[in-house]
Amino acid sequence: HPALAAASALIAALLIALPARAGVIEEKGCEVHFSGPQRSSAERLARSFADRRLASSKWLGLEMAGRPRLYLAEGLDEMRERAGAGVPEWAIAVTRRDDVLVFRHDLLDTNPVNRTELVAAHEAVHQVLNHLGGPPMRRLPRWFEEGLCVHHAGIAYLQPDHSLQRIAAAGNLPTFAEADEAFRASRRRAAIGYTLGHEVILSIIDVHGDAALRNILQRFRSGETFDEAFFHATGERLSVFEARWRDEITPAIPLLLYIVLENFELALLCFGALAVALGYLRWRFRRERSMRALG
Repeated sequence: HPALAAASALIAALLIALPARAGVIEEKGCEVHFSGPQRSSAERLARSFADRRLASSKWLGLEMAGRPRLYLAEGLDEMRERAGAGVPEWAIAVTRRDDVLVFRHDLLDTNPVNRTELVAAHEAVHQVLNHLGGPPMRRLPRWFEEGLCVHHAGIAYLQPDHSLQRIAAAGNLPTFAEADEAFRASRRRAAIGYTLGHEVILSIIDVHGDAALRNILQRFRSGETFDEAFFHATGERLSVFEARWRDEITPAIPLLLYIVLENFELALLCFGALAVALGYLRWRFRRERSMRALG
């Protein structure tokens, strides 16, 4: 009936116009707050975060504490409303000290490094480390904490344009202190900071094992400075370790040669093309000279 069809259309339009109803999902001591269309993403995030929070606490040797409240935000403006105006535009998720975590719903699962499971794993480490203990303003070095997050997640949110080895060969490898500031800067510098932190964590594990990481955290929690905790856990001064690590990651060959070796297949292709071009020019020159000799 025409009247019934018109009424149905009007009701549908009104339902579409209504704001999406907010909801909350609880999972193993965590809350995920979402709007109506985000439910499936919220359920996936709740499962991933709860599982990876438990896994990260075991790996770090720290007990779980607090009650994380996760929020899905649509866009940067909403994220900044909940997490703070200073959130950089490249941020995918932010973990605050008060157990509030904000995730950019519009960026999750947009590429392989932004999958919900990876982002949840990264932020779970931040949340566990927020309860490390000690004075409120006392924090681990940012490069160290982000390195732990990237290692647990398996990959960083941001990827640098070049490898750390190439950056080091060019003389642009930041110090640990400079890497701390990189996370407050541009996307490009932050990407280098994430990669540097991960590479340092890999180096510590390779030389001293995972136990050294847990020892550093336990000593830091007991009141030692990070430098003291690092020395007592590894038997090596942080400054000495940094100098050795920089030497190991910096190629012992000139930058130009390193770039050639780094892109060997492309360099070989370019060399082959150049050889063909030179061969053709040589043949052309000899042919023209022969033709002139014939008069």
